[in-house]
Amino acid sequence: MQNLLQTHSISWAQSVRLALESEGIRAVVLDENTVGHMGLAGRVRVAVLDDADLARAQTVLARLTPPFVAPPSWRWQKRGLQLLALGLVLIFVTAALFDRYEPGPVTFAALGLTVLVFVAGFVLIALGWRADKADDHVRDGRR
Repeated sequence: MQNLLQTHSISWAQSVRLALESEGIRAVVLDENTVGHMGLAGRVRVAVLDDADLARAQTVLARLTPPFVAPPSWRWQKRGLQLLALGLVLIFVTAALFDRYEPGPVTFAALGLTVLVFVAGFVLIALGWRADKADDHVRDGRR
C-alpha cells in the first residue's frame, strides 16, 4: 500500500478514490475520521492498495488536478505585502531613532517614510481586486 495524496478535504479524497476505482485502481481513504487540531480539519490520505498501480494512479491524479494559475491581483497584492513588511521594519527603525535622538528632521523623515510605505502597501493590496475585475472583462469579451 502506497500513499498517493494527503489533503484536508474529505470530499476531494473521496473523489480521487472514485476516479481511481473507475480506472481499475484499488484505493482507500485513510484517516477519514481523524480529529483535527484546534478545530481545523484533520489530514486525510488516499492510498493505492497495489504498489504496481502507483504510477498509473499518479497519472490519474495529475489529470484531475488543475494547474495553479495566480490571479492578476497577486502581482499587486504581493508588492503590497512586501511594502507592509518593509513598513514593519521601518517602525522599529523609527522607534529606535525616537528613543535614541531628539526628534528632529531625520526622525520625522523616517516617520513620514514609514507612514508612506504602509499607506502604499495597503493601497496596492486594495487595488489588486481591480486587476481581477479587468481580467474578467477581457475573458468575457467585454472591454
